[in-house]
Amino acid sequence: MIERDVEMFDTKFKFIQRTKDEIRELIYDYKKCNGCGICVYACPVNAIELGPVHDIAIGLEMPPVTIDHTKCAFCGICFAFCPFNVYEFYINGVKISKDEMPLSPTSFTELIENKCVYCTLCYKACPEKAIMRDVKITRQDIPEKNEGLEGKLTIDREKCNLCGICAEFCEAFKMVEKDPSPEDPMPYEDILFDEEKCDYCKLCEEICPEEAIKVEGKKIEFKLDKVAEIRVDQEKCSHCAYCEAVCPYDAIKTVKPIEGRLYLYEPRMYRCDPVGCSACIKICKHNKVWYVSKEKGRVYFNEDHCIYCGACENSCPYDLIAVERESYYTKEIVTYEPWIESWHSALERIIAKKRTEEPERKFLREREIKITEEVIEKRELDREALKVLEERLSAVEKILKKPYVRRAIEMGNVEAFIKKLKKGS
Repeated sequence: MIERDVEMFDTKFKFIQRTKDEIRELIYDYKKCNGCGICVYACPVNAIELGPVHDIAIGLEMPPVTIDHTKCAFCGICFAFCPFNVYEFYINGVKISKDEMPLSPTSFTELIENKCVYCTLCYKACPEKAIMRDVKITRQDIPEKNEGLEGKLTIDREKCNLCGICAEFCEAFKMVEKDPSPEDPMPYEDILFDEEKCDYCKLCEEICPEEAIKVEGKKIEFKLDKVAEIRVDQEKCSHCAYCEAVCPYDAIKTVKPIEGRLYLYEPRMYRCDPVGCSACIKICKHNKVWYVSKEKGRVYFNEDHCIYCGACENSCPYDLIAVERESYYTKEIVTYEPWIESWHSALERIIAKKRTEEPERKFLREREIKITEEVIEKRELDREALKVLEERLSAVEKILKKPYVRRAIEMGNVEAFIKKLKKGS
């Protein structure tokens, strides 16, 4: 016996399937979902439907996809292929990771430790807040100060790459921040220095990776080690490559899950209204690919940050955007089980943007059958014919009473019976 149920809490729907030996739970967070539709194509039983993505992009409060839990197979395919980790999957209360699924994406963002200087650029630029910078020590944590020392500090603007290490180490520095954008993912536009807060300890000179800071002062007797560490949360990461674009040290690399092509239908772009609509900009909340181009006077995109999820295509009311997928990189931990074919089929549908085909249903209608009663024609009894028939049957009966005639018939000698019949005795 299978029982299915659905619960809702906060911004999440919990779909539950209970059997005698197992409980499966699929949790969908509709606030994280951008309506890319990958799960719609992936679902092998057509249990997921795409909502009005354009209306949702411009403010309609509703889930971008709806799930029919009575049709759901609780197979986890939607969870495995969702590029933004909108789903969670549990079996008997244990949270399943994508790596445990038969087929899972091979996307990741890798920090190259021997190149990283633990600056602030990648974590400030990340639109998903998937990069964390753990501060190990600041100037305020060091009690030793230069009291009453007069000195001088200069910043070489040609050398400075606005990495922000000095500003997060010492309050004498201040970064002028700006919002990273697809046109320019850099999170800073300038650096300021407050001499009143500086005691010219020369520690900033030591931590600057570009040797852009020069201090005339006195080095305090404190040995600096690592001032911070960088971590990447792979579950939050959308693999947009903003971090890779801003890192001046090639210390972080992104492997995107999907390769493809993104383009606009230029002959119809006169319909685009970036002020009144901008649905593509709003719906692309994870990777921030779209922006209003000052040069073109309408929306445009930076394909370097695109993972070809398709949300922008679904949101455009005039079909001006097209997303083509060429490949979805995956790893496989199950090879020979017969049901793995359903996972490969899901992958093919995602790339082709096609839903699974349901079996053809034929409906038979009951037809009216006209019944006509047979008319029996009554005939007069032919007395003469009846008399002749009775005489002939009497002769046959007389012959069949003879033992040797019956024996001849039993032995298959029908000719002897016929011969006697013709003689009439």
